Amino acid sequence: MNSTSEYIKRYLCFCTALLICALGVCLVTKSNLGTSPVTSLPYTITFILPVTLGTTTFIWNVILVACQRVLLKRRLNMVEFLQIPAVFLFSIFIDFWMLAAEPVIELINHNYIGQLGLCIFGSAVLGVGISIEIVSNATVIPGEGLVIIIANKFRKNFGNIKILFDVSLVVSSVILALICLHTVVGLREGTVISAFCVGFFAKIASRYTRKIKPLLWSRQKRTRAAIRHKGCCKA
Repeated sequence: MNSTSEYIKRYLCFCTALLICALGVCLVTKSNLGTSPVTSLPYTITFILPVTLGTTTFIWNVILVACQRVLLKRRLNMVEFLQIPAVFLFSIFIDFWMLAAEPVIELINHNYIGQLGLCIFGSAVLGVGISIEIVSNATVIPGEGLVIIIANKFRKNFGNIKILFDVSLVVSSVILALICLHTVVGLREGTVISAFCVGFFAKIASRYTRKIKPLLWSRQKRTRAAIRHKGCCKA
């Protein structure tokens, strides 16, 4: 496969994954049962500052990229640096879906069953998006990138570090909300549902999304990414 063609296909696939992930984040958040753990801190900030969820998501993830730079003690390579434009695009997609999906969400989000269904469906969409993101093997969102670096640096299991990272975000959002708002926002049963369901749906989706690998990159690269795909889906 021509190298240029391969890169174009992989990054188009990655952009598609970001669009799907952003939709998942939007659906979970709009269920009004609490946002996903990874979005909890940026979402809390939107109640403190007059900014959109996409804006706070971008700023927070740039901070995470800076943390990667500190831990690595070197300049970021190209793949690592691409996390910044990737999360910029992801942030735009989040704000797009938060506006575009509003009319449809209003039709089904009038009772608890509808909210619960929306939260679960959003978790499924987010799981599918993550699975496609991993298959593309282009780059990663800064949160995942930081977890990978920490796991490698301290020789710890990726899944365990991912859980600790998500918990730390939830705890930080609670503390920030209590200090600034004197109440907790964006954290309810939907947060717990999302925490458990996203990984579950990612595992299911991986059975099918892995079939598009031959369309994206060579056999050698498919073999190298298989370990990362398996490890991330276990998280």
